Order: sequence, then structure tokens, then C-alpha cells
Amino acid sequence: IQVVEPPRSHLNHLLDAANAAQLPVRLDPSFDPQRTCNFGRMIERWGMVPLSLLAQFAEVHYTYGYIGAEDFTMHPLLMPGSFIQVDESRHSVQEGAWRSEYERPIYFVETREGFYCSWCALKGDQIILQPHPLSPVAPRILKHPQEAEVIGQVVGIAMQLTGWKALDDAATAPKRSSLAQ
Repeated sequence: IQVVEPPRSHLNHLLDAANAAQLPVRLDPSFDPQRTCNFGRMIERWGMVPLSLLAQFAEVHYTYGYIGAEDFTMHPLLMPGSFIQVDESRHSVQEGAWRSEYERPIYFVETREGFYCSWCALKGDQIILQPHPLSPVAPRILKHPQEAEVIGQVVGIAMQLTGWKALDDAATAPKRSSLAQ
């Protein structure tokens, strides 16, 4: 997404005079907000809505995902309930040493069980879906590309910092002791 980057924070009055834009107006009834999904596949119908600044989201080389309300894989970097913008042209896993977790690419991955949003590493014919170190979710190792397809790299996030439900206690969190296969 290309936007103007003003140096100071400010109110945006452009929406007051905005033209209509196409936005999702009907979602697939099977949409489950508890699960991470490819949001583009959940949209049944688009309609005109007076928010023209959002029209750029109709770009074809991007897809949009939703981080399930119970998906703590990249928590606290990506909160459950976040929407993500995925650049499908960046579907090759990048290896490297990053100075911080903010530089490391996050990928949107489709598996037989559903969608995952995580850091990734390749080891031979396997892909490791690596959660954030503070996440209660265990890493997953899958055969690549047979069991896991990298849809693309996360390049945008729409995330609320409040309103999501935290895990009640460590007893309800999955154990990180072993790698799922």
C-alpha cells in the first residue's frame, strides 16, 4: 500500500469528502472468527461503500488474511483478530540474520489444517512454522511444498491493541515442548 507519510500525526479529514469504494458487504456463512483464514475467500459479495481511501485494497497481487481470535502464533507481534495484507509475489522464504523481530519476514501459509501466519524456515524438504518466542504455540514442521504452501509475505497489518481475549492461564495454553509433525 502506498500512502502519504506526513512527518507528524494528525486528524484525517479526507474521509469527509470521500467517494464510494468497493468493500466486502457479505461474508461466507462458514467464516469462523476463531480460525485464521484467507479473508479473500470468505468474501461472498462486494458493494459500494463511501470510503474511497480503501479502494487500493482491491489490488490483485495482494490477498488478505484474518488472524483467528484464538490464534496466538505471533502474539504479541500480531494480536488475534488482526487483518493482514499479504504480498503474493513474495512467496519464497527468505533466510538470514535479522537485527530484530520487526525485520524478520512473516509469512501467510496454507496447510491441510488451515492457514497459519508465522515466521518460516526451510530445512531440506521441510518448512518450519516458527511462532513468536512469547507465544504459547509450538513450532510446526511440515513437508514443503506437499503439506504447506507459502501464500506470501505479510506486508500490512490492521490490528486493534485492545478488545481481544487473552488466554486465561498457562494451563489452557498448548505445550511448547515438542514439535508438531
